[in-house]
Amino acid sequence: MTDISPFNHDADERVAAKHAVSIAEENWRSLCTQYASTFVAAERRSSDIQSALKELLQEINCNTKPSVKRVGRALDPNYAEGDNDDEEDSEGEEEDEDNGPTQPASALLADLAEKHRLRRRTLMQHSSLLELLELPSLMDACVRSSLYEDALSIAGFANTLERRHLIDSSSTEKEVEKQTVVVGVVSEIRRREADLRRMLIHRLRGDVTMPQCLEVVTALRRLNGVELERRNNKSGEHDLEGVHAAMEMRLQVDFLEARDAWLEGGIAKIGSAQAAAAAASDKGGASSRTSAQAEQILDGIERYRTRCFEIVTQFLAIFRGSFAPSTSSSNNQDHSFSLLSMWTARRVQTFLTSLNSNLISHVHDTATLRDALDASSFFASSMGRVGADFQSLLAPIFEPLLTKMIVGYWSDGLNGMGETLKACRDAGIAGPLFGTETSS
Repeated sequence: MTDISPFNHDADERVAAKHAVSIAEENWRSLCTQYASTFVAAERRSSDIQSALKELLQEINCNTKPSVKRVGRALDPNYAEGDNDDEEDSEGEEEDEDNGPTQPASALLADLAEKHRLRRRTLMQHSSLLELLELPSLMDACVRSSLYEDALSIAGFANTLERRHLIDSSSTEKEVEKQTVVVGVVSEIRRREADLRRMLIHRLRGDVTMPQCLEVVTALRRLNGVELERRNNKSGEHDLEGVHAAMEMRLQVDFLEARDAWLEGGIAKIGSAQAAAAAASDKGGASSRTSAQAEQILDGIERYRTRCFEIVTQFLAIFRGSFAPSTSSSNNQDHSFSLLSMWTARRVQTFLTSLNSNLISHVHDTATLRDALDASSFFASSMGRVGADFQSLLAPIFEPLLTKMIVGYWSDGLNGMGETLKACRDAGIAGPLFGTETSS
């Protein structure tokens, strides 16, 4: 057996280490050769960054040199205001003279401490400031999602902000000018209030039920309350009762205008359907066309009656119960009733004019005329429940048409009878010829 000496074992380890070192050097050289361009670019970039930093430091030093000198002079107990610096600092002295006299160290330190305290307080209120800045976008989202209660709450909070920070009697004009964040937030919320009002009025232009209509009018009244509160905050000399009465009257006008647009939309749909039915019935002959037009006239009368009565009942249910039995409110109630009376009279007159033109153009038989008279009489009696019965106005429309139809029928009969008698005279017969069944 051969013995393995420790010397041979150490020699093998040294050879292996040398081999590993040589392999590591080769890898290092290959890596350096592979990434030589990257190293060169990084070196150039670092040199550019260092030069840019040096230029920036020089610029900062030039801009802050006068302030540094003033602080240093203020902190130097041996410095006197009459002392002059060397000729090298002559330009700095000119800048100091332009910026004003040197303040004492206590004033400068107090100013710096106040600024630092303000920044710390701003940082501590960071989340609250973010919530404040998000109020306009939050109100916009509430308006788009029809969350009227939340949007009105934000509008009321805007009044609180304005009263606390902008209209406070203890705040001066300079302090108000510094409240740029609050001013911007309040103005943005005011714009969203206008959008909310337009959206609410636009909703009244559609087919809404009584609960929905009451919800919309309640939101509009709360919006008027927000506007009234803002006016009261700015100056308390306004006649609040008069302003409230004017806002209520404007709300009633907007309500009737919006609902009137909904009524006109229904009439326009009937007119388009009537034209389509007339065009489709041209292929079926005159009788089918007349019957289709008569059905459209009756449908128009029924829809007009339903919508007019619904608008009047909604107005009375919403606005009549909002007045208290006082002198000023009784005047407002008289104004509201006069407004409703004018609107109802205008709509009835428009209906009668449209009915007269449609009857003259499309009704040529007594059966259709009778159906139209029954529908119109029912419409008039329905409006009579709210004090707008117009049955007496129907006679001047239907009587001439009925007389014209009867006279036409009599004229046709007389003409036929005259032609028959003429034919009998020409044939030498004393009277008209009758059949055997008639004579017997």
